[in-house]
Amino acid sequence: MYLSYVIELLPPTKNKEFILLNNIQSVQQNREEIAKQLSQGANNLSTKDFRHTELPSAVINQNIREVKALFKTFIKSNSQKQYPEFKPNQPICYNNQNFKINIENDVIEIPLFIGGKTKRFAFPFKRTERSEELKLFIYDNYKLCKASLFYKNNKWYVAVTVSTGSDKPTGNNVMGIDIGIKQLAVASIKDEDGNEINRQFYNGREAGFMRKKYRTTRRKLGQNKKLYAIKKINNKESRRMTDKNHKISRWLVNLAVQEGVGNIVVEKLAGIRQKVKSMKRADRSIHNWTFHQLQTFIEYKAELEGIKVVYIDPSYTSQKCHRCGHIKKSNRRGNIYHCKECNYEIHADLNAARNIAQSA
Repeated sequence: MYLSYVIELLPPTKNKEFILLNNIQSVQQNREEIAKQLSQGANNLSTKDFRHTELPSAVINQNIREVKALFKTFIKSNSQKQYPEFKPNQPICYNNQNFKINIENDVIEIPLFIGGKTKRFAFPFKRTERSEELKLFIYDNYKLCKASLFYKNNKWYVAVTVSTGSDKPTGNNVMGIDIGIKQLAVASIKDEDGNEINRQFYNGREAGFMRKKYRTTRRKLGQNKKLYAIKKINNKESRRMTDKNHKISRWLVNLAVQEGVGNIVVEKLAGIRQKVKSMKRADRSIHNWTFHQLQTFIEYKAELEGIKVVYIDPSYTSQKCHRCGHIKKSNRRGNIYHCKECNYEIHADLNAARNIAQSA
């Protein structure tokens, strides 16, 4: 399956825009020249056949591939024209080896022709919902296939195509995920008969240490009135938490694929807030944000694998006994769940994960 994302570039300088327009003009001329040669029977075209074309060789090669594909369709159409014609405003196309997207700085790097040689240029792009989605794919090492730079309504855009791989068949098993603090994620996987076939824990000790470290650093910087340094520290912490959520979500979805899961069940975010009431205000705000981000990452990664994510009402998932169904708040004490009704004892987060999976 292929997805296309269009990102808008920030307005380039007059010098860069002049170079872009010249390259676009050369693309139109080059494509028409390729079409002419194809109509004359030339099949084995390469950059050597267009030595005087003022374009990077990567763009010329991409033009040859695209015009060849178009020419086959043109022949089948039985047109009265000798070869297809191209409008002036042609996109500049690159394969995945000739452009680079820097997700840290929101910049795309592409080669352009100037002064008789090829030079790489960096263009910053706007941060939008679509660009953020694209960056998630890049972070997860999905294959970028092609980029097309074009000019429309006095704005510059780049359309990037991402390959998500072939659609994978889903299974009938269910994964319940309990998201928490001491255990960032606990997963329970059940088959169609309700039997648990796998369970996994993702410990939150490292994340907790990281939050404590940054909180201490912020306090010291605040005492010294170093506001810019505090902002810098916050950005660094945010990036590290994002990286952590990417790894957890990838680990969970890979496990779901491995175990033939068709549905992943998670609690609605409202339930998470109950788990962080006892925490300090700073940690609560961080957790509310990171929990939502983690769920978002799980959802989009799962959908790409053909797995559906279901959100359920979080009421009593932590208080209910998975074995007998008895509900009592006092049954949970820290990490231990002990049911006073049936004497069942289990890790509290695993009990919640099993209840979540069972609710589906």
